[in-house]
Amino acid sequence: MSCSRRAFVGGVSAAALGACATRDQEAPAGTSAPLESAAPAFASLAGFCDGVEPVTEAEFGERRERAAERMEAASIGALWMEAGPTLTYFTGVRWGRSERPLLCCLSAGGSYGFVAPSFEQRTLLERAGEVEVIVWDEHEPAYAGAAELAGALGVRERDAALETTTRTFVGAGLAGSGVARGWRAEANVGRETRIIKSQLELARLRRATEATKASLRAVAEIVTPGMTEDEVRRLVTDAQAAAGLQRVWALVLFGANASFPHGTNQRRVLAEDDLVLVDTGGFLHGYASDVTRTWAATEASRIDDGRRAAFDVVVRAQRAAMSMIVEGAEAARADARARAVIADAGYGADYETFTHRLGHGIGLEVHEAPYLVRGSTRRLSAGMTMSNEPGLYVPGRWGIRIEDIVAVTGSEPEVFGPRVESLEAPFGSVAVTTG
Repeated sequence: MSCSRRAFVGGVSAAALGACATRDQEAPAGTSAPLESAAPAFASLAGFCDGVEPVTEAEFGERRERAAERMEAASIGALWMEAGPTLTYFTGVRWGRSERPLLCCLSAGGSYGFVAPSFEQRTLLERAGEVEVIVWDEHEPAYAGAAELAGALGVRERDAALETTTRTFVGAGLAGSGVARGWRAEANVGRETRIIKSQLELARLRRATEATKASLRAVAEIVTPGMTEDEVRRLVTDAQAAAGLQRVWALVLFGANASFPHGTNQRRVLAEDDLVLVDTGGFLHGYASDVTRTWAATEASRIDDGRRAAFDVVVRAQRAAMSMIVEGAEAARADARARAVIADAGYGADYETFTHRLGHGIGLEVHEAPYLVRGSTRRLSAGMTMSNEPGLYVPGRWGIRIEDIVAVTGSEPEVFGPRVESLEAPFGSVAVTTG
């Protein structure tokens, strides 16, 4: 076993803070990676994301302190995690998962360190700054240094928690390495610390969503019949990149293709009487946007009464659900309220035409806790952020979805950016937060 090393690298790198454009998180199921383009047509969006602060070292420290307080209150000595969003949240380190696990231990005292492959040490130190690192060589067990790190941090004789997305073989390796007296599977330290967003996090999420909505409005002005779904997808991703978002993605569906909520292998050319459904987003300083808009390919007057009525029902379902996204309410109530509006309008109960949950949390991940879904007893708290996205899907005919990102407050939820008003005004009124 190689000895432990303490590195002295000043600060946290830009890549660690989330400025890196490399895509380390997959887009939601059914979406496509962006096509490369310089996007000169969207020059007016340049600078849209300026003025929003990236994550600082002080912010990382404050997050670790909150997690430490949670651990002490639960009599837990440490949180063990591998590469992923929770590691990034607490340390700023972005790292891909592979068969060689990168391990991190965060102690209830607020200190932390890593166990890493020796050949990755310099890369890790570039991203992590001054931190304790135990390394192992290729012929050695990946977990042999974990107990040494636990001893150095003073947590070996206490219970520990495991980050909830840790892979099974990594969890088994840690459990067998003697790093803790026992394991507390119910603790969820990382998730429960991440789920309440700070004002700085809310500012990043808000601007990311506003940038996506502004991009969609700009794209809708130049979409014309005869375009392919891939051509519009390129426009959507180019517009968001021009606005300053990174790791952009888009799902573009025309007409009957939109009856597949997360897409289809079929491809369609836009017809004059089609509805366009675009589900898209990107990242700002590591924080995600996720917006869906449905609009008429040409004039709203070309949309028949059946689809128009369905669009209005989706708008009403979303508005009704908003009234349930309040502090203290159970997450399931919002889903139930939207589903009731759809059922009362004659579109079927349960999952007949509204085939998915109402919403998901959002932050460093596009999909994270909490989830607005039947059966969830999670109580909503101020600072939680989530999507509100009811939809109706009729196989072979059409699909309609409207998605906004909202933040729970002490009273009514804050909706990030303009809301849908009607089929004639699918992008609402312009409202941009500056500074």
